[in-house]
Amino acid sequence: MTRTNAHRATRPVIVALAATALLSLTGCVEKVTTAPTASGGTGGPGGTAAPGAANANVIGGSNANGAAVFAAHTGQKLSFGTVPSPLAKADPSKPAIKIGMINQENTPIGSFPELRLGAEAAVKLINEELGGVNGRPLELVPCITTFSVEKSQGCAQELVQKQVVAVTGGIDVTSSGSIPVLEQNQLPYIGGIPVNFEDMRSPISFQFSGGSPGAMVAFAKHAADNGAKKVVVAYGDYPPIKASAVDYGVATLKKLGVPEVTEVPFNILATDFLPIMSKANESKPDAIFVGAADTACEPAMKTARDLGVTAKMYFVGACAAPTIAEHLGVDAVVGKIFNIESNPDPKDPEGAIYFDAVAKYGDPKLPAASAATIAFRDVMNIYGLMNELGPDNISSKSILEKIRATKDHPSFNGHPYTCDGKQIPDLPSMCAAQQILMERTADGLSPLGSWIDVPAILAKK
Repeated sequence: MTRTNAHRATRPVIVALAATALLSLTGCVEKVTTAPTASGGTGGPGGTAAPGAANANVIGGSNANGAAVFAAHTGQKLSFGTVPSPLAKADPSKPAIKIGMINQENTPIGSFPELRLGAEAAVKLINEELGGVNGRPLELVPCITTFSVEKSQGCAQELVQKQVVAVTGGIDVTSSGSIPVLEQNQLPYIGGIPVNFEDMRSPISFQFSGGSPGAMVAFAKHAADNGAKKVVVAYGDYPPIKASAVDYGVATLKKLGVPEVTEVPFNILATDFLPIMSKANESKPDAIFVGAADTACEPAMKTARDLGVTAKMYFVGACAAPTIAEHLGVDAVVGKIFNIESNPDPKDPEGAIYFDAVAKYGDPKLPAASAATIAFRDVMNIYGLMNELGPDNISSKSILEKIRATKDHPSFNGHPYTCDGKQIPDLPSMCAAQQILMERTADGLSPLGSWIDVPAILAKK
């Protein structure tokens, strides 16, 4: 275990706080979603917000009355395979297939139980209605890390000992402890919210997300396509955020021919955005990208409104949380643009399926419109791969071989993924970096076109 020992030093608390601020920037884009109306509606994960919808904690869906989630879908082919007809429960007498999960919880530095709860809801749905994997039940084996390299390393070692066949995220801020252990044991790490470059570059990591690099490239593409000549990229001055903003956002803007690009770095823990937004707005830019999330979202929007900023403003998806509009008023958020990674097509049934599953099988404390969508998607995608392998052919090795061979593979309520390690050469673990941009209107979120192909943009010289 010599490689893991090189990463054992715990970072200072101030860096821990900075990393926590990074989490929403790197992947919690589905926090922008609006739950469907009681009749199902069109607001599945990442979908167009229902008119007037505001409460991100609503749990609804067409099957909230307790009917089977897949009752209307038997025999239908979805991203993970064909829904059985009739629906069936997994056979508890058959050996369970274990999936590990590493997630950070129970710490004031950042606690994300909604991800674990989302994965648990997916496992229950699979076992209760889809018959598991040809009768074999799935078993989620979670391990909680608490912002400790040693704890993350211990979680990975524990999951190896418990003989899981794959590991999914959560959020593991100290993945410098866990990823090397998974590499040494050739355990596939599939999905989650990629926070560190270890998550984005490991040969055993496969991410159905573009993280913050994907968001910044999508912002640059949209701004350039809409004629922006002056763009300001404001970002929290923390290495992974800076790399995303500069190496992907600024670089893409310049590659696409935007003549004037200005960087405005700021303290990642900043709460007073007056000097930041004043600096960003002083050249009267056409567009401003804000590379920060969570606690930075509200003060940045409020300050922009107070200063009368007219530039088109781009924020990561976490900043579209309906509570911000509730606190500041809709006028502070109208016109802002956000990224998501879920399919906004209201005809895609998987958005409504997610909300129905959370309503039926989720923990009562779980807000449906949250980052739980990511963990749910990950489990459904892993289940789909296992279905294709068959119950007698499932192992860590077979899963690694299977996912590395995927090309334009359907993803649960997301963009198809290709995990050949070649989509973004500098970030080989990113299997589906494509993004959808949404604009906030007075009534909710409205999609701005179709998927933005981030890998294709980065591949162009």
